[in-house]
Amino acid sequence: MAEISNTNPQIRDQYSPLSTLAMQAIRRFGDFHPGTIDGDVMLMFLEFANMVIDDVRMHPYHDGSDIDYYESADEWRPIPDQVMVNGLLYHYAMQQGSQKLELYMPMYNRSLNQQLWYKLNGNTKIQMRVMDDGTNPANSNGATTDTYNGTVSWD
Repeated sequence: MAEISNTNPQIRDQYSPLSTLAMQAIRRFGDFHPGTIDGDVMLMFLEFANMVIDDVRMHPYHDGSDIDYYESADEWRPIPDQVMVNGLLYHYAMQQGSQKLELYMPMYNRSLNQQLWYKLNGNTKIQMRVMDDGTNPANSNGATTDTYNGTVSWD
């Protein structure tokens, strides 16, 4: 299963640089023209992006892969672009004390759940899982249960 984030295919084949994602977030938020922001605002978005990395690292659907913090706005990280943009919007709305927070917080949580689940399990349904992971011979009948998504397979 290949996970590709193609929000900006004109720039990169996979994940976009933070500077591009920050400009998209500023445009969507609608406060001011993205071209008029100064370096301090970009540094603030760098901090927000590192907060999004923390959110991804701690999410139960995160696959445990290493994700380094941003050190520059020109870098990219293996986080889907939509998760990063929605995370930047959420953190910016919270910092601004904006009523838009009511819109951006659920969008961010939904994109985190959807994108990380897809990255971990593809397009599978969430299923209930036997607490002993189906390893008890009395319950499994020769089947194994995937510990991530609860799907049962017979070998």
